[in-house]
Amino acid sequence: MSDVSLARKLARDFMLYGTAAPLLRLDPGLPSRPGATAPLPAAIAIGAFDGVHRGHRHLLDGLIADARARGVEAIAVTFDPDPDTVVAPAPAPKLMTRHDRLAALARSGVDRVVVVPFTPKLAALDHRAFFDDVLGRILDIRSVHVGSNFRLGAHGAGTVEVLKRWGEERGIAVTGHELVWEDGSAISATRIRELIAQGDLPEAHRLLGRPYAVRGTVVHGRGKGTGMGFPTANVARSELIQMPADGVYAGWTLVPGMHGDPDVAYPSAVNVGLPPMFANDPSSATLEATLLGFSGDLYGREVTVLFTERLRPQIHFSSIGELVSAVRGNIEDVRQQLGSEGVSLAR
Repeated sequence: MSDVSLARKLARDFMLYGTAAPLLRLDPGLPSRPGATAPLPAAIAIGAFDGVHRGHRHLLDGLIADARARGVEAIAVTFDPDPDTVVAPAPAPKLMTRHDRLAALARSGVDRVVVVPFTPKLAALDHRAFFDDVLGRILDIRSVHVGSNFRLGAHGAGTVEVLKRWGEERGIAVTGHELVWEDGSAISATRIRELIAQGDLPEAHRLLGRPYAVRGTVVHGRGKGTGMGFPTANVARSELIQMPADGVYAGWTLVPGMHGDPDVAYPSAVNVGLPPMFANDPSSATLEATLLGFSGDLYGREVTVLFTERLRPQIHFSSIGELVSAVRGNIEDVRQQLGSEGVSLAR
């Protein structure tokens, strides 16, 4: 693969590729004002869109085609935070941070993304109040697109059939899109999370439509890597984010450019989970990346770690020497697979 092709692929994988549609954060607590701008004619798709995976993109493609046929804007409507974190007693881990989820939606081809703050008060609304009193203040809805298993409103009473009856009363088309099935199961965030947790990255990547990545901030860690000859970036990430199975991975670490410099992706050997030798050290990190070709200070900076392949599970080594030898071997594997220098990425 040429350097240009690799840079383009990485820009897509890190979701830097394409024009971003504007985001509009809606405040459901503000009433409509007399003389306010007329609601915008729109076709909408509604969902949490965790992962913005291939199933979601199938839904969004249907939305965009319908909006173009109607001559109105295609708008993705989503929630912040994910409703699961507000209403579920034990929220499932997420495939994306809010930042990455909204960025991926904005680059999906829609004309606009409307972000609705999700609160217990909003959760208590029925579907009629949600459409009329929340979205209806800014949108003149011509059609609604959701997945066939979608439920909206208090106690999940707003099924697709209920929404269709509501739409018929108002001349609004409601489409419940069939889920995308692969190998006997629907593509879903739950299925992808399970694959990632098992370390089955190839299958997770296939269903996502891109490699899996985790965003976090570089913090001080054990400080052992520098003394061993391979300094690592210890990445603190949200506890809500799904992590791959413990082990060592090949991948890339995206370091955003500063002062107008381009973003750079560095080949990386990535450790996930507590190394058994340092499990009792309170400063041990559960996500550490050794960036090949990087020199400088990353402390306090936000980076994104992208996983390409699992190299090995966590192993208990009997000595520091054995550990050093294994890590050097992992770094060499990454060097052979991905190279030894950073790749500049144009947005």
